[in-house]
Amino acid sequence: MKTIQYFFFVAVATVLMAADCSNKDSEFYNDVFVTSPDLVTIERSVIPEDHAVYVNASVPKLLNATNLIKPLDIYKTTGGASKLNFSYEVEQLVDGEWEYIEITNAQLQIIKGTAQVGSFVLANAVYNSVNETYEYRVGLNLPAGTYRLSFGYNSNANNIVELRSESINNNLFLNLNSPNTTDLNNEGYYNFTIN
Repeated sequence: MKTIQYFFFVAVATVLMAADCSNKDSEFYNDVFVTSPDLVTIERSVIPEDHAVYVNASVPKLLNATNLIKPLDIYKTTGGASKLNFSYEVEQLVDGEWEYIEITNAQLQIIKGTAQVGSFVLANAVYNSVNETYEYRVGLNLPAGTYRLSFGYNSNANNIVELRSESINNNLFLNLNSPNTTDLNNEGYYNFTIN
């Protein structure tokens, strides 16, 4: 009789667990997706001696997002995430072919935020509690040549910069899609030449 009760208990527990399961990754990983345009921009210096290309991010804590009636409080929603991460990579035109280049620490001029380098740059827009904004401003100092910059290492999105909150514990992870049609062409590249 105990075996039948035990079997019945295991069967009921299995059914309850299966009913509670979801195959949606966003529910499992506690993700939320939001869209807000032009949060990341690219600019060239107006100073002739400065050949750097700057990647900038300025994301306000209270973000006006597409399809939301009132601003989203990023900091509160993510449980106090101190960073928003995104990535970008640079290719150089060599003998008519685009080749990915390794970026070194010496080639970065970090003004705001942090960055990790290699075959792509992992950018971290860091939360500034004084002005309540996630900030990133880093210059790329490259040798003479023709280049193109694109966002989203391992991403299929052309004109969208994908930012993700560095949330901790069981807080929501914010996936922030930021379309950029000002700096990027239809293929998702920012083309530039350094003389």
